[in-house]
Amino acid sequence: SSGINAEWPLRPGKKVSNHPEAKIRIMAKVGSLKIDQGQVEEVQELIKTLEELVNSLGEITPVHGAFYELSAKFYKVKGDYNSFYRDSLRYLGCIDLDDLTSKQKQEHAFHIGLSALLGDKVYNFGELLAHPLLESLKIACPWIVELLLAFNRGDMNKLEQLQPQWSQQPDLARNEVALKQKCALLGLMELTFNKASSSRSIPFSEVAAAVKLPVDEVELLVMKAISLNLVRGSIDECDKVVNLTWVQPRVLDLSQIKEMNKRIIEWAESVEKTVQDVERQIPELLCN
Repeated sequence: SSGINAEWPLRPGKKVSNHPEAKIRIMAKVGSLKIDQGQVEEVQELIKTLEELVNSLGEITPVHGAFYELSAKFYKVKGDYNSFYRDSLRYLGCIDLDDLTSKQKQEHAFHIGLSALLGDKVYNFGELLAHPLLESLKIACPWIVELLLAFNRGDMNKLEQLQPQWSQQPDLARNEVALKQKCALLGLMELTFNKASSSRSIPFSEVAAAVKLPVDEVELLVMKAISLNLVRGSIDECDKVVNLTWVQPRVLDLSQIKEMNKRIIEWAESVEKTVQDVERQIPELLCN
């Protein structure tokens, strides 16, 4: 058999043409069939056409889910972890999770988790970690949930502890060096986030201890983080100190929110103390 002929729905009749949502659904199904048949390159143009149609709808509709499902499937086949992660989360935002079987939930969660770890532009895990879909992996494959949590904190110790599990997964094992560098970058972000804005001059030795790297590799790590716009600041090579003024905003987990709340309380107390000091000095200033 020559397989399914996926050409005919691309020339929808007048009735379908007058209903863009129906047209999008049909074209998305055609694209999915083409990927299954190995005609991946043809789908790229189809996705561009579909994206224009979907954007023309204005508000989010159920057919957005069909488009993002196709787009994610395409990027998965192409091995584009960043785009797969982005469009998979968009797909999940357009559907009702109850419509998926337990197996489908586990498969989606596993592959999205992998793409989050392997994507070289994905440094924000909060949205995925907060998603109810991840519950499906806590029993079926708990190590990947633990690994995602470790990356979110930049926890190099936990990454090493879990290596016997994650090194069994071929894609992760093949990218061991990149994974460790990514976790170190996230560790630098976490270290910067946990510092009060008034004490973000961090010695190389403190960074090295936090991310489990030799001191002589800290400067390269910070330069990489700055080039990726994960942090902003400068490096003082003479004093072996990094001065970090900003860290890229992320979706925070509960422990990070608690840390931020603690810092807000400390800031409020500092402001209150400053106000009291000024009030005490006002009479002296008026007398002078």
